[in-house]
Amino acid sequence: MSHRHPRDRTVPVVLVAGHLGVGKSSLVNHLLRHADGTRIGVVVNDFGALGIDAMLVAGQADSVTSLANGCLCCTTDADGLSDLLADLTAPATGLDLVVVEASGLAEPRELVRLLLAPTDPHAVYGGLVVVLDAADPDLEQARLADLAVVNGLDRVDDPDAALATVRAVAAGAVVGTRHGALDPALLVDPVSRPKPAQLGLDELLREVDGPHAHDEAQSVSFSSEQPVDPGRLAAFLEAGPAGVVRAKGVVRLAGDGELWEVQTVGTAIRVRPAPVRAATSGARLVLIGTGLDEAGLIQALEGCVAGADDPEPTEHAALALTRYA
Repeated sequence: MSHRHPRDRTVPVVLVAGHLGVGKSSLVNHLLRHADGTRIGVVVNDFGALGIDAMLVAGQADSVTSLANGCLCCTTDADGLSDLLADLTAPATGLDLVVVEASGLAEPRELVRLLLAPTDPHAVYGGLVVVLDAADPDLEQARLADLAVVNGLDRVDDPDAALATVRAVAAGAVVGTRHGALDPALLVDPVSRPKPAQLGLDELLREVDGPHAHDEAQSVSFSSEQPVDPGRLAAFLEAGPAGVVRAKGVVRLAGDGELWEVQTVGTAIRVRPAPVRAATSGARLVLIGTGLDEAGLIQALEGCVAGADDPEPTEHAALALTRYA
């Protein structure tokens, strides 16, 4: 996919919710320690509530704190969130991802509604991530999640059973973690930037701590020279394919022939007209997640490709997918 002009650049805003003590702090700290060139903005009520690793904090000015790995941390309340997100996602900041820790700001549903409202052209909803305790998961919260993170698998006797319990009710993707170690690639594309002469604090901390492995994200690529049926592709994405956390790519729709850029996190889908240079006659998609069934996913996507024997698409057929624009 081609690069857009900086003015057209959008930044995914991910909401992280969950009960006290489930591992939200560990998850955010893990993202910051493993940013590897990806610049992350973190929005919290106060630093004590989230517990951003003190070693990563370089200095504080008003409500914005610079982190030593090129990321930013901000404090706000729910009333100030819209303005702060507009500032953080402006092209001048160069951020690649914004993470909002939801507890204390507002109910997750309220924040989701706020982010889905088109208040800022650069901030796009990146999904609701709910962190759950593997020993006692809140299944009501799991039902809300675009991505349910079942944390603390090292503290339960049967990790597979803990994951199965959540998968039975969750509409979105489900992944398991230990100590909040979620691979950042499950939320945002890694960004390659020039390395400074000295190691950053995130890299130094990893050298001190030693390896803190997370389950590496996997990817499955799909391409077709034929356009896709918008209804079948929308149904595939809405179903939350097993193991898939993110999907991205460009697709040409059967019928009107329009080209669309597709991004998903769990069952949170967003589409927009694709840039001209991303032109394809059919589809190019990448699915990212853990424990992926490559053959099964390819077969399912092949089933979304429009066939010669398909009935002629109706006038409004594209709305099955483009309603997520």
